Amino acid sequence: MCVYLFFVDDVYSLKSLLNLRRSVNHRCSEVVTPTPISVIIAQRSLMAGQTLCRALKVQRKNFTVVGCVQKPEDLLKQAAELHPDVAVISAFLDGDPDGGLKALRKLRVSATTTRAIVLLECSDAKQAFDAFSEGAKGVVCRSDAFEALCKGIQCVHAGQIWADTSQLQWIFETLRDREPPRIVGAKGIPLLTKREEQIAQMVAEGMPNQAISSNLGISLHTVKNHLFRIYVKLGISNRVELVLYALSSRDRS
Repeated sequence: MCVYLFFVDDVYSLKSLLNLRRSVNHRCSEVVTPTPISVIIAQRSLMAGQTLCRALKVQRKNFTVVGCVQKPEDLLKQAAELHPDVAVISAFLDGDPDGGLKALRKLRVSATTTRAIVLLECSDAKQAFDAFSEGAKGVVCRSDAFEALCKGIQCVHAGQIWADTSQLQWIFETLRDREPPRIVGAKGIPLLTKREEQIAQMVAEGMPNQAISSNLGISLHTVKNHLFRIYVKLGISNRVELVLYALSSRDRS
């Protein structure tokens, strides 16, 4: 399920997230692409990969499967050659429980435009955290309905984040206890000003705009302007994406 962040009294309200999810899911279900989304599949076994490929091919109006692999090196090779829109990568790959995440790390370093969804073995908040750290734009559990994966692919292709509320809640709570994010580019060059980094950290701590305004002694309008500039610089559109970007950027540095 695709989820955006909702703030209440300086904390993340799980109830509010759950209520907001209904309207966001409706919007995700209405995502329409003029041409089919090209997808590459990287699964732990040939059978699992073929099963998923066949299921996606049934929806040929929405998806085009351009590759199905079981080896990380094949994923990287085909992603470089075919430039798929989305990669669905099993966390367990090539006999390694974290093989998919390792492959995702290399995929990110290659500067590909392909957006990745990680297919988790179970609803593991820590593994979801690790997946986003490596650059995933969405996570789906094998226990989820097939429709959830289809919606996830469409939302990630549209530039949105795909995860369930419990995973996002755990991610944000964990980030509060970590060092402030230093958002850098691929070469380690800071992308934000010191003030923008301050605001990014406060967002990661769950502070709403009004609290950021009071804490820094600046107007609410100025906070919004800073956030707008941050979003433009990073190519994102909301607070969830900002925190996840900071998370992956921290691990790059």
